[in-house]
Amino acid sequence: MDDFKQSALRWLKDGECLFKESRHGGATHAFGIAAECALKHAMDNMPGGDRELPHKHLPELIDNAKMWLHSPANRGLYQLINTNDYMAEWSIANRYWPDGEFSQQATERLRNQARRTCIAADLRV
Repeated sequence: MDDFKQSALRWLKDGECLFKESRHGGATHAFGIAAECALKHAMDNMPGGDRELPHKHLPELIDNAKMWLHSPANRGLYQLINTNDYMAEWSIANRYWPDGEFSQQATERLRNQARRTCIAADLRV
Protein backbone atom coordinates (compact mmCIF):
# COMPACT_ATOMS: atom_id res chain seq x y z
CA MET A 1 0.00 0.00 0.00
CA ASP A 2 1.27 3.46 -0.89
CA ASP A 3 1.85 5.94 1.91
CA PHE A 4 2.28 9.24 0.13
CA LYS A 5 2.35 11.28 3.34
CA GLN A 6 5.20 9.30 4.88
CA SER A 7 7.02 9.21 1.55
CA ALA A 8 6.73 12.98 1.09
CA LEU A 9 8.11 13.66 4.55
CA ARG A 10 10.92 11.12 4.10
CA TRP A 11 12.00 12.58 0.73
CA LEU A 12 11.80 16.13 2.10
CA LYS A 13 14.04 15.16 5.04
CA ASP A 14 16.45 13.32 2.74
CA GLY A 15 16.56 16.34 0.46
CA GLU A 16 17.42 18.56 3.42
CA CYS A 17 20.30 16.26 4.41
CA LEU A 18 21.67 16.24 0.87
CA PHE A 19 21.24 20.00 0.52
CA LYS A 20 23.25 20.62 3.70
CA GLU A 21 26.07 18.59 2.16
CA SER A 22 25.88 20.63 -1.10
CA ARG A 23 24.81 17.52 -2.97
CA HIS A 24 22.48 19.46 -5.22
CA GLY A 25 21.74 16.67 -7.71
CA GLY A 26 20.40 14.31 -5.07
CA ALA A 27 18.69 17.11 -3.16
CA THR A 28 16.94 18.34 -6.29
CA HIS A 29 15.63 14.88 -7.03
CA ALA A 30 14.49 14.34 -3.45
CA PHE A 31 12.65 17.68 -3.30
CA GLY A 32 10.80 16.90 -6.52
CA ILE A 33 9.71 13.49 -5.29
CA ALA A 34 8.64 15.05 -1.97
CA ALA A 35 6.42 17.57 -3.76
CA GLU A 36 5.00 14.84 -6.00
CA CYS A 37 4.18 12.60 -3.05
CA ALA A 38 2.58 15.51 -1.18
CA LEU A 39 0.35 16.23 -4.17
CA LYS A 40 -0.58 12.56 -4.48
CA HIS A 41 -1.37 12.48 -0.75
CA ALA A 42 -3.72 15.45 -1.14
CA MET A 43 -5.33 13.96 -4.25
CA ASP A 44 -5.70 10.55 -2.61
CA ASN A 45 -7.45 12.06 0.41
CA MET A 46 -10.11 13.97 -1.48
CA PRO A 47 -13.58 13.24 -0.10
CA GLY A 48 -16.18 11.69 -2.31
CA GLY A 49 -15.20 8.14 -3.07
CA ASP A 50 -12.36 6.10 -4.41
CA ARG A 51 -10.39 7.42 -7.34
CA GLU A 52 -7.44 5.96 -9.12
CA LEU A 53 -4.47 8.30 -8.97
CA PRO A 54 -2.81 8.99 -12.30
CA HIS A 55 0.47 7.17 -12.80
CA LYS A 56 2.38 10.35 -13.59
CA HIS A 57 5.31 12.33 -12.29
CA LEU A 58 5.82 16.07 -12.08
CA PRO A 59 5.39 18.11 -14.20
CA GLU A 60 2.81 15.94 -16.01
CA LEU A 61 0.93 15.42 -12.73
CA ILE A 62 0.22 19.14 -12.31
CA ASP A 63 -2.74 19.30 -14.71
CA ASN A 64 -4.43 16.38 -12.95
CA ALA A 65 -3.72 17.92 -9.55
CA LYS A 66 -5.25 21.22 -10.65
CA MET A 67 -8.44 19.47 -11.70
CA TRP A 68 -8.65 17.39 -8.52
CA LEU A 69 -7.66 20.11 -6.08
CA HIS A 70 -9.68 23.01 -7.49
CA SER A 71 -11.90 23.49 -4.45
CA PRO A 72 -12.15 25.86 -1.49
CA ALA A 73 -10.82 23.15 0.82
CA ASN A 74 -7.56 23.02 -1.16
CA ARG A 75 -7.26 26.70 -1.97
CA GLY A 76 -3.68 27.15 -0.74
CA LEU A 77 -2.37 24.07 -2.49
CA TYR A 78 -4.21 24.93 -5.70
CA GLN A 79 -2.81 28.48 -5.69
CA LEU A 80 0.70 27.11 -5.22
CA ILE A 81 0.53 24.67 -8.14
CA ASN A 82 -1.39 27.07 -10.39
CA THR A 83 1.68 29.11 -11.30
CA ASN A 84 3.99 28.85 -14.28
CA ASP A 85 7.07 28.37 -12.15
CA TYR A 86 5.79 25.59 -9.86
CA MET A 87 8.54 22.93 -9.86
CA ALA A 88 9.49 24.21 -13.33
CA GLU A 89 13.14 23.23 -12.96
CA TRP A 90 12.36 19.66 -11.94
CA SER A 91 11.98 16.51 -13.99
CA ILE A 92 11.94 12.85 -13.01
CA ALA A 93 14.75 12.47 -15.54
CA ASN A 94 17.05 14.69 -13.46
CA ARG A 95 18.32 11.59 -11.72
CA TYR A 96 20.37 10.97 -14.86
CA TRP A 97 21.77 14.48 -15.27
CA PRO A 98 25.46 15.23 -14.67
CA ASP A 99 26.37 17.17 -11.53
CA GLY A 100 27.13 20.32 -13.51
CA GLU A 101 23.44 20.69 -14.38
CA PHE A 102 22.46 21.47 -10.76
CA SER A 103 22.90 24.79 -9.00
CA GLN A 104 22.44 25.84 -5.42
CA GLN A 105 19.95 28.53 -6.45
CA ALA A 106 17.72 26.15 -8.41
CA THR A 107 17.90 23.60 -5.61
CA GLU A 108 16.87 26.26 -3.09
CA ARG A 109 13.84 27.18 -5.23
CA LEU A 110 12.78 23.53 -5.46
CA ARG A 111 13.39 23.08 -1.74
CA ASN A 112 11.09 26.02 -1.00
CA GLN A 113 8.39 24.75 -3.34
CA ALA A 114 8.59 21.20 -1.94
CA ARG A 115 8.29 22.51 1.64
CA ARG A 116 5.37 24.75 0.71
CA THR A 117 3.66 21.82 -1.05
CA CYS A 118 4.05 19.61 2.02
CA ILE A 119 2.71 22.37 4.27
CA ALA A 120 -0.24 23.12 1.95
CA ALA A 121 -1.01 19.37 1.77
CA ASP A 122 -1.30 19.46 5.59
CA LEU A 123 1.60 17.09 6.23
CA ARG A 124 2.62 18.75 9.50
CA VAL A 125 6.08 19.81 8.33
